[in-house]
Amino acid sequence: MTAARTVARTAARTAGRAPLAAEIRATLAVAAPLAGANLAQMAMQVTNMVMVGHLGAVPLAAAGLGAALYATLLMTCQGVLAAVAPLAAHEVGADDRSSAGGIAGAGIIVAALLAAPVIAVLTLVPLLLAALGYAPHLIAGIGAFLRVVCWGAPAFLGVAVLRFLLVAVFRVRIVMLVSLLAVPLNAALNWVLIFGHLGMPELGIRGSAGATAIVQWLMLLCLAGYLVFRSSQIPVSIGRRVLRQIPRILRLGLPIGALRALEIGLFVTTGILMGVLGADALGAHQLVFNVVGVCFMVPLGLSQAATVRVAVQLGAGAPGAAQRAGFVALALGVVFMVGTAVLLLTAPRTLVGLYLDLADPANQGLVAIALHLFFIAALFQVFDGMQVIAVGALRGYQDTAVPMLIAAIGYWAIGFAGGCALAFPLEFGAVGLWLGLAAGIAVVAVSLTVRLHVCARAHILTAAAIPLAAGRLPA
Repeated sequence: MTAARTVARTAARTAGRAPLAAEIRATLAVAAPLAGANLAQMAMQVTNMVMVGHLGAVPLAAAGLGAALYATLLMTCQGVLAAVAPLAAHEVGADDRSSAGGIAGAGIIVAALLAAPVIAVLTLVPLLLAALGYAPHLIAGIGAFLRVVCWGAPAFLGVAVLRFLLVAVFRVRIVMLVSLLAVPLNAALNWVLIFGHLGMPELGIRGSAGATAIVQWLMLLCLAGYLVFRSSQIPVSIGRRVLRQIPRILRLGLPIGALRALEIGLFVTTGILMGVLGADALGAHQLVFNVVGVCFMVPLGLSQAATVRVAVQLGAGAPGAAQRAGFVALALGVVFMVGTAVLLLTAPRTLVGLYLDLADPANQGLVAIALHLFFIAALFQVFDGMQVIAVGALRGYQDTAVPMLIAAIGYWAIGFAGGCALAFPLEFGAVGLWLGLAAGIAVVAVSLTVRLHVCARAHILTAAAIPLAAGRLPA
């Protein structure tokens, strides 16, 4: 009997480990290419700024602000379109790829509808800046950049929809490949168009904007071509019958877009307040934020993987597997962010030295602030990973409204308000603003993780109650 019990226990432990190991492999198979694609997107942004930087301080400032405004609007709209991923993945889990393609078709329609107001708003930005008192030469540069780059907006949003569909059907390698190929192409187009090489006119800041727009259209053509080639496996349809999917996308996606706006707005506003504290504070903020942003790309990839892994399992009628998918992604993110926290704690001067000459006396004020901010960033690394992965898993459960409310309270009522109080009345300066950010992120991370547990348990209990209600014992 003892031997039999030992064998049974060993078999039970092995059976328990097998699904866990399989889920870890499946999550990493989706997350790793997506993290690569996210890093490629950042690489293109850095390339643009480095190239424009050779034109001087004013073009760099104009292109930097113009690109920030462009990205803010597009990332908010991309949040709305992010609903395509969980909705399509749910249909894939239910073995209905035709409906998944219809959701993507509806997403293309929503993207086209969003692109028009984005172009209009970007065209009107110079008038707003003039009303705020910006210098005329800066307004001219920003306006020149936005008038060109805005025509890349429809392509950017179209790429977002196709990318979400490809992630939902687990074709993530093509997403990474197209993004990686775009990096050298973007650099080459910047070199040609900004400086007038290979017989092209010297377009300056407009050349960088044009390069961005061209690359986005080429990426759209590549992904669309892939889907046409794979149309028998991933059928994308646009027509009257897909119109009923648009309310589903908006119902799920508008809170995601609002959450994106809350998050981006928090960091943009914090950057503006850093400028009030002086050039050293603003420079330190941008430097540390850039490093933290690179680290963030891995948990962001895990978040995107969690969305589709959870949604697919729910579509297949396996809420227990969906719960495992969400918490496996969360655990992987925590492990990675512990590693980044150790890096930020142990090598802050090395990281600052990648951006600045540490021996230059003129940089000492900025370096001192940056070292303090790196310490705070290390403290909230784990929480930052937790919050983005938890919100991604919750999207798989099609739960977006409550996370939006949690973000509004955590980011603004706690993070921003607390940071302002610490920075100005209590005179902690830049450190105070970042302590506020850390507190807000921690509250959001813990709240979203609890919310994820509640949603997962509710789905499991609901699934168990259905056969009981029908007079059957659950299998």
